[in-house]
Amino acid sequence: MVSVLCIAGLDPSGHAGLSADIRALESLGIKALPIASVLTVQNSKSFSEFQPVPLELIKKQLSAVLEDGKPDIAKLGILGTAEIASYVAEALSKADIPIITDPVLSSSTGYSLVDEELMEAYKNDIFPVASIITPNSHEASVITGLEVTDPESAKIACQHLYDMGPKAVLIKGGHFASGRGTDVLYDGTDFFELKSQEINADIRGTGCTLSSLIAGYMAKGLETVNAVKHAKHDFTKAFMRSSQHGNNMKFHESLSPEKAEIWHSVNKAKTEILDIMPSSLIAEVGNNIVFALPGASGPDEICSLDSRLLAKGDHVVTLGMPVFGRRSHVGRVVLAAMNHDSKMRSAMNLKYSDALISQMEELGFKVGSYSRAEQPEDSSSMEWGTGKAISDYGAVPDVVYDQGGVGKEPMIRLLARNPSELIDKLRRAIGVLS
Repeated sequence: MVSVLCIAGLDPSGHAGLSADIRALESLGIKALPIASVLTVQNSKSFSEFQPVPLELIKKQLSAVLEDGKPDIAKLGILGTAEIASYVAEALSKADIPIITDPVLSSSTGYSLVDEELMEAYKNDIFPVASIITPNSHEASVITGLEVTDPESAKIACQHLYDMGPKAVLIKGGHFASGRGTDVLYDGTDFFELKSQEINADIRGTGCTLSSLIAGYMAKGLETVNAVKHAKHDFTKAFMRSSQHGNNMKFHESLSPEKAEIWHSVNKAKTEILDIMPSSLIAEVGNNIVFALPGASGPDEICSLDSRLLAKGDHVVTLGMPVFGRRSHVGRVVLAAMNHDSKMRSAMNLKYSDALISQMEELGFKVGSYSRAEQPEDSSSMEWGTGKAISDYGAVPDVVYDQGGVGKEPMIRLLARNPSELIDKLRRAIGVLS
């Protein structure tokens, strides 16, 4: 499973620091590995005290994490002391773990979190080994000694910060005097202005959230510029929801308990698929997984991934998260199957091969098929084809396949009552291939 090591402060109010990091990464289906560097005394209104965690304890935490395997990337927030910062920079560099640094200099209420020694450690130890640093305009001003108030002055500050060693610099523009909401990214060659609607809202943990989303997308394999763009998109949507519903970042629309259960089932299945699925089963058009509400009659009652599973070399990857309402051919297969058996509410598509069909039959899978050449005019291929296969077989089978047609890729659809049963069937099929 993709993982991100988070070294940051612990906020007992649950808004910022490690709490925000974990929420952001979980929204992407990524495992957060949290190490507390600083303990704080704060709530939603004030910040009164912080205490750095002893360095020896941080060393033991990091050693314990690395015993389980190397994280894909590390995201750094508050570090507390120069001693901690220098150790973390050296240890992560030695372990060859890419670093994203959010140089938090003060709390949102103005409480200072750095001294001169820590500032020097950022400049001399952390920044030179960072893949990207993500200061806000105030932090960029303090670090560079320049006045950063708008996108143009941010570009000058980006160059100064880039000269300190990071591979890229993102200056967040939420506090700009003009051009507010525009973030400025510099990769050493080009500048990118990432604009969003200006929203007046008192939301905490925003800096932690954006840098964690960037870390998450980079951990998924995106290069820096695209990772920042995807993160900015997700962040903006979450910020807009949060401005309407409270002061915690909200990554998804509020779901009913019934829909939330479906959502989590699909998300869990996606994680398992990424762990077990060989790229040889990924169709040219990509794969998806769906799970319908009981009695579903349309897309709004079906949960699927908003971005398909794709093959990247020998690995299967996706940027997708579960959503309701996305129209997909796999969703139409489930709706057709539910017309014959209301319990068959989950499905996913697989790349077609004659060998796989034969092996599934040998394993005892119930297999049905249809020919697109027989499809009546003015009919939907998924609804008609699935219905035809079910009718010919006499029941809803485990597998429905077709061998394609003009402009249509051959495809296998695996059906089940729920994602857990679907994964069990997929594991059996994969066992045949290994």
